[in-house]
Amino acid sequence: MTRHLVLMLALLSGFAGASGSFFTLLQTWPGLGHAPIAVSPDGRLLALTRPAPRTPAYAPYDTRIEVRDTAKMQRLYRVPAANGDGKTLLFSPDSRTLWSAHTGTLDYDAWTGKLRDNREGSDGAGVSALAFAPDGQSYVLAGVNTVSQTWLVRVVVGRPRAFWPVTPPTARDGLKPNWTSALAFSPDGKRVASGSLGGGVILRSGVTGRPLRVLGDEPGKAPHRARLVGLLFLSPARLLSASADGQVRLWDAATGRALASLPCGERLGAVVRIPGGTRVVAATGRGLELLGTSGGRLRRLETVGGDYADVGVSAAGELWAMTRGGTLSHWLPLRRE
Repeated sequence: MTRHLVLMLALLSGFAGASGSFFTLLQTWPGLGHAPIAVSPDGRLLALTRPAPRTPAYAPYDTRIEVRDTAKMQRLYRVPAANGDGKTLLFSPDSRTLWSAHTGTLDYDAWTGKLRDNREGSDGAGVSALAFAPDGQSYVLAGVNTVSQTWLVRVVVGRPRAFWPVTPPTARDGLKPNWTSALAFSPDGKRVASGSLGGGVILRSGVTGRPLRVLGDEPGKAPHRARLVGLLFLSPARLLSASADGQVRLWDAATGRALASLPCGERLGAVVRIPGGTRVVAATGRGLELLGTSGGRLRRLETVGGDYADVGVSAAGELWAMTRGGTLSHWLPLRRE
């Protein structure tokens, strides 16, 4: 049965059942991999993190990236992750390249697995976060070293060059110095948000890197109690931040004012926005949690039980999620806003 037929049947059965659920589960694959995962924006490719044959010298980091065609779930290729553990894994906005980052970055052709660029070590002793600008012509990465700088890199005629450096949160910003753990561009590319291991969030210019404001309810106090695991611009004026302890907050990105806060399941691993709307899905220790973010408010709409470590979404709104036990699942959102 083709994937298109499966989707059509799921749509028909979902609407006929009128269960009121936002999600329809299409299929699961136990033991297929573990987090992190990545879904290409066009929805045609899925990248998984897989264990590789271990050797005593590289046992802590010996993993591989496995890429599958989502139409038939056939494996296309397997390639090394950056330094072996693939802590940062994502597709470019045009779905043509797959990036892995940890010690430097590895840039693969998304369909063939051919290595296009290896910047191993060139961006510092490690990379803790990576994000693309919407136009795909820039990316921002956070280096993990004694300086722990964040760099915006401009891509010029296919060749990357450093554009500006940004230091992590410091005492001057009223925040405890710490590594950057999450990054995001605004939809118009004018702002970059960065979140740290210490729970701090800073808004910066996406053109110059100049700090615009430090987010928080009180000066010198981080808005989150735990490591930032996700930042999402829902619009140029709305920013959502999520930390590992399950705290999700909504901000006015223009003023830096906190609009709403909502506790989700502990061990929150990732957040994604359902394209074309204001709904967000969080992968947490108690399940996939669907959140509504309209009108400056946050509310929980639905929870699908389970212990989820990561979730990805295509431009069409199809969800792929990975549990901490290694089960991959494919979900189709039925109800639109």
